[in-house]
Amino acid sequence: MKKLIILLVMLVVISPVLYAQEVDNVIGKKFSIASKVLAENRDIQIYLPEGYHSSKKKYPVLYILDGQRLFTLGVSLSQSLRSTVKVTPEFIVVGINNHYPDRFNNFTESDFLTFIEKELLPHVEQNYRATDERILFGWEYAGAYVIESLINKPTLFSGHIAASPYPIAETWVGEQSRVAQLESKLNSDLDSYLYFTVSEGENGVIGGTDKLNTLLTTKPSQSLRWTYRIIPDEEHLSTAHATMFQGVKNYFYGYQSFQISGLEQFNKAGGLKNFYAYNKLRAQRFGFAEQAEPWSMFTIVRNAIRADNFEQFDLFMNEFKSTDMIEKIKLSRGNLVAEYYLQNKQYQGAIEVYEIMAKANPENGRIQNELGDIYLSLKQKAIAKKHYQRAVELAKKSKDKRLNEFQQDLDNL
Repeated sequence: MKKLIILLVMLVVISPVLYAQEVDNVIGKKFSIASKVLAENRDIQIYLPEGYHSSKKKYPVLYILDGQRLFTLGVSLSQSLRSTVKVTPEFIVVGINNHYPDRFNNFTESDFLTFIEKELLPHVEQNYRATDERILFGWEYAGAYVIESLINKPTLFSGHIAASPYPIAETWVGEQSRVAQLESKLNSDLDSYLYFTVSEGENGVIGGTDKLNTLLTTKPSQSLRWTYRIIPDEEHLSTAHATMFQGVKNYFYGYQSFQISGLEQFNKAGGLKNFYAYNKLRAQRFGFAEQAEPWSMFTIVRNAIRADNFEQFDLFMNEFKSTDMIEKIKLSRGNLVAEYYLQNKQYQGAIEVYEIMAKANPENGRIQNELGDIYLSLKQKAIAKKHYQRAVELAKKSKDKRLNEFQQDLDNL
């Protein structure tokens, strides 16, 4: 007995230790490349997405200049953009580390881009399952270098994201500014994506970004897709965070399920024509089915309900009639559609919606009870009774808390 008590005391003492052990939270891996181009070792960080080891597919890669500062930001985006809001596919993150004061030298030398092209990219693509979709991100001097990579190696990366790129409008590399260099390339093949930003008040940067914006606006390239954004409520030191998020999200435009909040916004964007074009693009680029997801169609219908526009609501419902929208959305959403029909005294429309819901959810008593209410309001008591009886049967079977409510409706006939 004494031994047992001692053992119990020991367990009580050590149990907090057993259940409160600390382990290192490791984010990705780190390796070094012995660069012949730069004649030095370069430290590289890499993060593989959660699904990497359980699949055989290839992944796009986000390359981050100044990985020593921004690699973890890229990892966070890779996780949250995919797992939370699902606006991008999973992607690999590679951080290219730099160190002061050599950082500034790197972004004024062509050898650094040669290192990326000839040594880093081959290493990544030989050792990891990477697609040919490469995105390059940089901030400040590195942001300007992102634009320089577009000028000198336009096909090396399919996406270029530059936060507060400085300097791009003054002579820096060779005898021309980066803006002037890009102007001479606009008629050539620039089949890529450029997203560049600046915050309000960045006087040393905004002059250059405005010039670049003016150039691309007045002399548009037929193949370059681009976006310029002046970010409010940020400063020079924080533009990298907002820019990387929006830039990566916009690069993968079309991946997210279609959704525009508001009927007015939907119509301004092109209405159903834009909706079908978006889903066609989504199918072609990412392999989704061309038919939109039920959720996307429902959000369009819901926009009309929220705007209390029955004419457009009816248009959308007829447009999506041949799809599986109603049977695939949640019951609460289907009920919202049926109730809007009833609100407008369109009983047949509500009946059709509830019948589809009943077929998809044959054990749900509430749907049967709602049908009973509609037929009762149409003074078709015999049909109403049949649905009320079915509602009671299903409620008893599933022990539905609304059994008494359904039974009372049946008794009141």
